[in-house]
Amino acid sequence: MNPTDYRPISLLTSFSKVFEKALCIRLKEHFYSRSNKLLVGNQFGFRKGLATEDATFKLTNEILSALNNKAMAVSIFCNMQKAFASVNHDLLLSKLPYYGISCKIKLLIISYIQNRYQRVQIINSYLNSNRVSKWTKIKYGVPQGSILGPLLFLVYSNDFLQTIKHKVIPILFADDTSILITSPKNIQFQNDLNVISGQLNKWFKANLLSLNSDKTYFIQFTNKSTCTSDIQITYEDKQVCTVSETKFLGLFINNTLSWKTHIECSKSKLRSACYAVRSVKPYVSLNTLKMTYYSCFHSVMTYGLLFWGHSSNSIKIFRLKKIIRIIMGFEIATLVEYCFLI
Repeated sequence: MNPTDYRPISLLTSFSKVFEKALCIRLKEHFYSRSNKLLVGNQFGFRKGLATEDATFKLTNEILSALNNKAMAVSIFCNMQKAFASVNHDLLLSKLPYYGISCKIKLLIISYIQNRYQRVQIINSYLNSNRVSKWTKIKYGVPQGSILGPLLFLVYSNDFLQTIKHKVIPILFADDTSILITSPKNIQFQNDLNVISGQLNKWFKANLLSLNSDKTYFIQFTNKSTCTSDIQITYEDKQVCTVSETKFLGLFINNTLSWKTHIECSKSKLRSACYAVRSVKPYVSLNTLKMTYYSCFHSVMTYGLLFWGHSSNSIKIFRLKKIIRIIMGFEIATLVEYCFLI
């Protein structure tokens, strides 16, 4: 186990959460009101009425539009390193007046994020030991597991689009960031990438955030009418790795948008769900089987269906509808459509 994989979760009192909720509602009314519209439209995370599917649709739609116009399309999938835990309190507080947050409301936020303490407790049940570290003052980050923390992070990263202005379409979902660059001309494309890389580096340094270079990739999208070019992207003198596919918001996206990898991964999960349902069927009730179906099968099958459902490989998923026959106890020859009529 790597200690850097762990994140601190704030243990807040019930009264604190009630106060947070009230403050969060007022702040959202301020940021999301039609007259203000202070948060950028390309941020899909932690916003009412928006989900990961909306961010994915924005990305894939822009990619397909560029390819249909015979333009080059490259997307950089950024992996921010401990983004929520790296928010600088002084920088966050300095940004609030630009959004009309001042006076008493700003003092409330100052008292909320500052003067917090944390410690680490390790309980070893095998050795019957309990080790606790000393209390340490928290100098960075928003309280994770809180109600107000996600909104404060959106405010902290809201000026990202104002810095990255050079022919890009950013798609943000909290700290998951994809930067799409399109260009009709191959000659100046590499120069555009260099300019954007410099702007990225400048913003991350100014906001005391960093990219995980080992988990940041870029994909050059192609179709039958476009071809790949020998392009390179560097960040802090390190070359960003180019890949043919990557995972973005729970979906595997490849350079041709065929969704083949995502379908294969989903098929494996769904087969495991079928086996689990078949194994427990003799011992549990029908309601329990339905709960198992919705948690292990239905959630996997329907996620991203809007995108991969049209693929020729999607038949591999739809063939697994046999799970309905397993749940209902029908013979193999029974049509699945008949099961829904009962």
